[in-house]
Amino acid sequence: MQTIKKHLLVPFIFLLATCSRNSETGDITPPAITIASPQDNQHFAAGETISTVASATDNNEVTELHIHVINKATGELLRDIHSYPAKTSGTVQDSFAADAGIIYTIQIIAKDPAQNVATAKVEVSAN
Repeated sequence: MQTIKKHLLVPFIFLLATCSRNSETGDITPPAITIASPQDNQHFAAGETISTVASATDNNEVTELHIHVINKATGELLRDIHSYPAKTSGTVQDSFAADAGIIYTIQIIAKDPAQNVATAKVEVSAN
């Protein structure tokens, strides 16, 4: 019986530890993300520049803002761009040349001080 209690206690402690950051600040609202470019399902010619511009706002502060560019077919992370605005809003930008035949997933990730996380994504392709 004691073994069962120990196994139940560990997840409970983990749950309390994960929730404590948000409960201390009372902030449970994740940042809001806007992707200005590229547009979802936009097509590019091989060699054309794909420019990513995204912003995030938060009721408190945007502490981290990331761009992840992923090859959809392989899952390979091709680009990982970071920004640390430390303000109620922030912008992150990146550009790269499109390779023929690739579908890119461009994912934006935003975090606030309470570790609330928001994500948004678009998919673009090159031929």
